[in-house]
Amino acid sequence: MTPDTAAERVLDLVPAGFDCEVIVTSGTGALTRFANSFIHQNVSEQTTSASLTLAINGRVSTSSGTVTAETLEEFVQRAAEATRVAPLNPDWPGLTEPTEISGPRPVPAATAAVSPDDRAGLVHEFVAAGEGMASAGYCATSASTVVFVNSRGHSATGAAASAILDGIQQAGGVAGSGHAASRDLADIDGQAVGALAAERARRSAS
Repeated sequence: MTPDTAAERVLDLVPAGFDCEVIVTSGTGALTRFANSFIHQNVSEQTTSASLTLAINGRVSTSSGTVTAETLEEFVQRAAEATRVAPLNPDWPGLTEPTEISGPRPVPAATAAVSPDDRAGLVHEFVAAGEGMASAGYCATSASTVVFVNSRGHSATGAAASAILDGIQQAGGVAGSGHAASRDLADIDGQAVGALAAERARRSAS
């Protein structure tokens, strides 16, 4: 189920008479953890979540949660029921009319196609920069597509991405930290981050 398909399906399921806005986010997040200079965890998860704002007769509510193709109908029904008993909202501005907007920034290739080996490579660089110190931390990546549609015909698509390397170098009862983050995994230098953490640890001694 693509985000576009899910968003259009939600629109189709909304009962007649409701104004609605739908945001569907679908993507993958992955995490590689290390401790005592060894990788001990590697996980990846693909999820799709939806946020649905409904308005009818001056009543407005927003529902959100993780969804699948099988749970979309129940998700919309619950949202409609919640809206029917919501308090009146005189400040509801209404829906955006169809508006021309620019396209999304693409997810960088290194982040979109990242593998466990890619994250492990950055961890290896971080650990090696500690020159015998004990290292711990994580490397995390995520990439997702966000689709917005409303019942007036306005739509928009966005893309989100992140890559993070965060860790500490420990020796002699002291520790130093290093951190780097970017949309593009290729921007992160594991050796530089690990060397910074090691230098901070050395300067923290005594």
